[in-house]
Amino acid sequence: MGNFKFDLDLCKKLLAEFTGTAMLMTLGCTIAQFSSSASAISLGWGFSYATAMHTFAFLSGAHLNPWVSVCATIVGVMEWQLMLCYFCCQFIGAIAGFGLAYAAFPENSGDICLTLVASGVDEWKVIFIELFLSGFLFFAFCAIWDKRSNAAYDSLSLRIGFIFAGLTFAGQAYCGCSLNFARTLAPAIIQLKFDGIWTYLVGQLVAAVIVPVLWRFVIQAEEPDKMLEEK
Repeated sequence: MGNFKFDLDLCKKLLAEFTGTAMLMTLGCTIAQFSSSASAISLGWGFSYATAMHTFAFLSGAHLNPWVSVCATIVGVMEWQLMLCYFCCQFIGAIAGFGLAYAAFPENSGDICLTLVASGVDEWKVIFIELFLSGFLFFAFCAIWDKRSNAAYDSLSLRIGFIFAGLTFAGQAYCGCSLNFARTLAPAIIQLKFDGIWTYLVGQLVAAVIVPVLWRFVIQAEEPDKMLEEK
């Protein structure tokens, strides 16, 4: 079990992941629903990430994304038991956050916050788009966790927020640019629309394995501090 134990500190981390992911989904989906341009939607998601991460990063690291937790586990930032706990809180938080936004929208709003494959875009292309764009995001997280860039943690929320906005702008027209399977799955479950959802799962999963493996065995100079060891 290593340093993993169920205590008050763990409960705080899990509550932060649940609340942060819920906040992300409520803000992001609301902004996206009432925005008319790709730039506004991209910036809306970027600022939503920045807001949630600024609020909860000091408690849980503010992963807000199951694949980020996978990367953290492979790189050595967290233990697999904690990763599984984060998974549960992130998915439940995403459903709760989107459910709150969904309940507030008018009944004739149509498809809300779904990440869908654009017309004329092959599904295999979506896999590669999600793989590469997710990979860029995961590299950013790995860089922040690296001991050589400790100063970067102070501006974590802004860095990830603007990176996410840029990546969303690049891929939104093709597939909605999810980069976060909890963000894709929650609207699909509540609206019972699962078309093409497997493409997001495959692309993001492959990136979440390849990137941290490359970082740990090629780029990383020394083992990072584990989350439960932080004082």
